[in-house]
Amino acid sequence: MRIKVKLSPSNVELSMNNQDIVNSFIHRSLGKDNKYHDIKNDYSISSLQGGKWISGSDKLSIKDGAYITITSLDKEFLDNILLGLYTTNFHGDIKVCGIEFIDEFFYNGWNHFATLSPFIIKKYSDKKTYTFLTMNDDNFQEDVKNHLMNKLSKIVPDLNLDGFDVRINKNPSHKVKGVRIKNVMNRANQCQVSIHCSRKVAELIYNIGLGQSTGSGFGTVYKTENHKLYR
Repeated sequence: MRIKVKLSPSNVELSMNNQDIVNSFIHRSLGKDNKYHDIKNDYSISSLQGGKWISGSDKLSIKDGAYITITSLDKEFLDNILLGLYTTNFHGDIKVCGIEFIDEFFYNGWNHFATLSPFIIKKYSDKKTYTFLTMNDDNFQEDVKNHLMNKLSKIVPDLNLDGFDVRINKNPSHKVKGVRIKNVMNRANQCQVSIHCSRKVAELIYNIGLGQSTGSGFGTVYKTENHKLYR
């Protein structure tokens, strides 16, 4: 299930690097010392959507409002966060002003996804040293496929992945974005990803997101035919 959390219009200008604000809002909504903090998650939280860049600055205007999405198959998680959304300010005078439930449909065969939030995949050489895999790398498509199959198998060990495949076709709109969170500059991939799988697997991918840190603003995806739902 996906929830579109609408935020009230405000004259407050936000930094373009605002993911810390989003992450703080989510965990404050879930409550102090909630069990979801800093653990592997089965949900995805988008980055802030709908704001407008203020030309010549590093600021974002939300005078027309903005939104984030929260997606999960975990009913307990969704119930917990719904209880806290309306009683938790997003930032300053910015509040939740509405909630919309989004339904998307999935198929056996090819499902075509676009990234609402760019996704990251880290390749570790040891526990503390890693590089970001990006679409500029030669084997990126295969890396995404292998990472996703491994992630899915860990979440649902007996999941049927027969015929699973990933296609990332070249497109001039695709890009690698720098997303700073605290002191870390993440290299994230904004692109369309086509995935051949069962309807069950497609729905799971939609709910958990692509790549890593999906609970912290990366890897939220939607079906390309539903672009109008995210304007």
